Amino acid sequence: MRLDPLLTCSPQTGAIRPVTPDLLRDVYLAPRWADWSLREALNGRPAPWTESLAAAPEATTAAVEMALVAVMKATSALDPAELRPEALKDGRARTHLIALRDLWRDLKTLPPPFDTISHVLRCEARDALEPVPVLDPALCPHADSLENALQEHLGAHHGIASEAALDAWRTRQALSDGRAPGALGAIQRGLGRSVDTVTRDRSLSVFGLRDPREEAEFAAARAQALLADDIVAAPSELGVLAPDDPAYTLALSESFDRLGLPLSGLPATPARRDAAGEIMSALLAVLQGPAPRTALATFYSHPAMPWSRATGRQMAREVIDRGWSQRAQKLREEGMALLDALRPVSSPEQLVARLFSMAEALPALDLAPRIGALRAAIGDTLDWPAIRRLAAPSPAPAEGADRYVEGVSLFTETALPWRPVRHLIVLGMAGRSWPRLPAANPFFTESEIAQIRDATGISLRGRREHLARGLELFRRQLCAASEGLTLTVPARDLRGEVVPPSVGLALISHLLGAKDPEDLLVDLRAHPPEDWPVGHVRSEPVPGGGAPATPAEALVHLGSDLLRVRESGEGRHVPQSPSRLETLLVSPLAWLLDELEAKDRSWVPETLDVMTLGSVMHKVIEHLFPEGAPVPEDLALRSGLSDALDTAIRAEAPWLAGPDWTAERASLRKEAETTVLAWARFLKSSGAEVLHNEIDLAGDYGGLLIRGRADCVLRLPDGRVLVVDHKRSRANGRRERMSKGWDLQVALYRAMLERPIEDTALTDLVRAGARPVTAYHTMLDGTVMVDADGTGIAGAEAATSDISESALELLAERVKEVGGGTIRLNGAGDLKRFAKDCGITAYALKQNSLVAAFLVPEAEDQMEAEE
Repeated sequence: MRLDPLLTCSPQTGAIRPVTPDLLRDVYLAPRWADWSLREALNGRPAPWTESLAAAPEATTAAVEMALVAVMKATSALDPAELRPEALKDGRARTHLIALRDLWRDLKTLPPPFDTISHVLRCEARDALEPVPVLDPALCPHADSLENALQEHLGAHHGIASEAALDAWRTRQALSDGRAPGALGAIQRGLGRSVDTVTRDRSLSVFGLRDPREEAEFAAARAQALLADDIVAAPSELGVLAPDDPAYTLALSESFDRLGLPLSGLPATPARRDAAGEIMSALLAVLQGPAPRTALATFYSHPAMPWSRATGRQMAREVIDRGWSQRAQKLREEGMALLDALRPVSSPEQLVARLFSMAEALPALDLAPRIGALRAAIGDTLDWPAIRRLAAPSPAPAEGADRYVEGVSLFTETALPWRPVRHLIVLGMAGRSWPRLPAANPFFTESEIAQIRDATGISLRGRREHLARGLELFRRQLCAASEGLTLTVPARDLRGEVVPPSVGLALISHLLGAKDPEDLLVDLRAHPPEDWPVGHVRSEPVPGGGAPATPAEALVHLGSDLLRVRESGEGRHVPQSPSRLETLLVSPLAWLLDELEAKDRSWVPETLDVMTLGSVMHKVIEHLFPEGAPVPEDLALRSGLSDALDTAIRAEAPWLAGPDWTAERASLRKEAETTVLAWARFLKSSGAEVLHNEIDLAGDYGGLLIRGRADCVLRLPDGRVLVVDHKRSRANGRRERMSKGWDLQVALYRAMLERPIEDTALTDLVRAGARPVTAYHTMLDGTVMVDADGTGIAGAEAATSDISESALELLAERVKEVGGGTIRLNGAGDLKRFAKDCGITAYALKQNSLVAAFLVPEAEDQMEAEE
C-alpha cells in the first residue's frame, strides 16, 4: 500500500484530488456491481481449506478473502493467469496458490475496488470522460504491484501534471527528509535505519502518563504551555498525532475544548452507533433461542421501545439478575404484543414474518429495509451464523475532516500529516501503535511468501514489508515537525491493563543510546507538580487515602427498624430467607445493602458459575428421584441421565444447550452420573423414601418470620423426617463449620418445621410426632452429614454436638441490633477470623468491594498505619 496517496491535478482548474475508486468509476463509467460475497463461491467447492470452512466458516472465509485480496494486489493486470503456481515445488504453498487461482478464475465478479480497477485497466484513453494526469510520476517503493500498474496506466492515458503544479503542491506539504535540528532531525533521518547514536537535547521530550485520557489532557496542557512560553506563535504551528481510536479522538476534543484551544482536523461527522443493527442482532439472538439475558436486556432498555425508559431499565435489570422479568410479564397494552413475539422461530418464513411485525411495532428504527435485504439472502434453512453475520451492526465511521487554518492540527495514525508544524505532540507510544504491528498472514508463512516471490515473481507482502512500510510512515509523520517533538507514553490502556512501550519508542531510545525505552521517560508523578512542563491544578489529598471514615466503635446508628426495610402489603416485614440471615451473620452492612437492593448492576452474559451448576444438578436429582417412587437401579439411572440433564438445562440454563457449550455439557454429565449413583447408594443404605422435592417452608424464629425452600425431604424407616440441602461442594468445609457450632441453616430449617406459619403435609407430619433431622448432601464427594438427631442413619455422618449453638447466639445479637436501627461494621480481620474460628468463608466481605471499603481498622492495623 502506498505511503503518499496517488493524486491527480486538473489541467483546467489546477484542483488536486486523490485518485479514489469513486473518481475512477465516474471517469471511466465503470459498472456498479451488486454486493460481493465470497461465502457462496466457497460453499461446496473442493479446496485445501474445506475442513476449516466446515469447522469455522466465518474465520475461514475471512482468511481466504484476505489471501485472495493479497494475491490480486500482487499482480499487475488483475489476471489470475499471472500467478503461475506450477512454478513452485510440490507442497503447501503450491497447493494453496493453485486453489486461490482457480477460485479467482471462477468468480463472476471481483470485490471492490478491484472490480473498478479491472475495468480501468481494460479501457483505452479515449474511454475517459475527463483527463486525470498524475501529479507525481515517482513510484512509491511501498506500493503494491497493482497500484504501480494503475499509476503507470493513468500516466500513459493522461500524462503527467506540470512541474510547476508539483512544486507548488510540495511546498504546502510536510517535509520528508528530516531537516529539523538536533536529536529530532537525527530521529527523522535515522528511524529504522542503521546509523550512529546521537545525544538527546531539548528538541525531544518523552513523558510517561497513566492512560489515554490523561495523555489527551496532557497534550492540551502542553500545547497551551508552548503557546504561553512563546515557543510557538500560534496554534496552527502545533500538531497532534494520535492513534486511530475513537477514544483518543473524543478525549482530545474534550481536553482541547476545555482549555479553549481550537483543534483542526477533527472528523466532520463523528462515528455513530448503528442502533438499528444492534436491535436487529438482539432480536435475532432472541428469535434463535434460547434468549440470552444481555440480548433481552438490550431490547428492553432501548429508547425506541413502546414503554417508558424507566420501565425498560427495570425490565433489563430484572432479566440480568434473574433471567426473566416480572415487570415484563405484567405489561398490558404497552408493548404486550411485541413481547409475545419474542419467541424462537423454526423456519425462514416465520423469522421474516416475525421481524416485519417487529419493524411495524418499532417505526422509529426503520428496520424494514434491513429485513428486506436479509430476506433476499436467506435460503431454505435457518443458517443462523450467516444470518447474524448479514445483520451484524456496522457503526458509521467518522467521515470527513473539519480542517481550518487557525487551529492545532490533528493528524491520524494511518495517514501522512496534511501540513507542516513547528512542534509535534505524539500520543500513544505504547502497545501496537507507532508503527502498527502487522498481523501474521493466516494463509502463507513467511518462508512460503519468499518461495512464491522467487519462483513466480509475485511479490506478496510479508511481515517484513508491512513493518518496513509502517516504520517509514512513522518516520515521515515525525518529519512534519521542524523544531520540537513531544512523545507521551501511557502505562495502561482504558481497561487498566499494562501496555509495553511501542516499537517506535524502542527504536528512538536506541538512536539516543538508551538501554531501555523507560530510560527516556519523565514520569510526571515522580516529580512535584511545580516541576511539570505544563500548568496544573493541585487537588487536596483525600483524607485516609480515600477510605471512608468509620466510627471507632464500628457502629452506625440509623434510628429505625431495619428489618422493616422490605415490608409486605399488611405493613409487616417481609420474611427473611436462610441465605439472607447467613449474610446478616457475617456482615450486617452487606445484609442491609441486599435489603435495599443496592448491588452491582453490571451486565454480564450467562456463565457456568457455581450457582448455575448447583441448580442444574438439583434438577437432575429431582428428575431421577421423583416423590414416592422407589430408588432406581444404577442401570436405569445411567440410561435416564441424558434426558434428566437435558430437562434440567432447559429449566435452569437453556443457553447451556448451545453448540458452544458442548465440552461443558460432557463434563457436567460425568459429574451428574457420579452424583446420582452416590445419592442412590445413600437412599438404599438408609432405606429413605423421597417425600418431597423442592418444598417451600415458612416459620417463626424468635419472632422473626423466615421463608425458605428445602431441596429434598426424606422419610426414614423409623419415622424420622430428613430435610436435605444439596450443596455442590465437598464435605470438608461444611464439616468444620458444623463441628464448631456455626451452621445456621440447620437451625432455621428446624424452626420452620417446628413453628410453621403455614400448614403443609410436612408440618403435619412433624406435629404428629415425626422427628425432623436436617442434613447436607455435598455432591462433589457424595457425603451426607446430619445434625445430632440423625444418629444411626446408615451412610450418613452424624454430628456429636449442637452444630448451630454459636451461630444462633451471634444471630440473636445481630437481629437485636438491626431491629434497633444499628449496623455493626466489620473489622479488617473478620475475613480471616470467620475462616479460622468458624469455618465460614465470608463471601460478603470477599466479593463485595463496597462492604470491604467500610472495614474498620483494628488495633494492629492502626499501629502499623501510624508507624
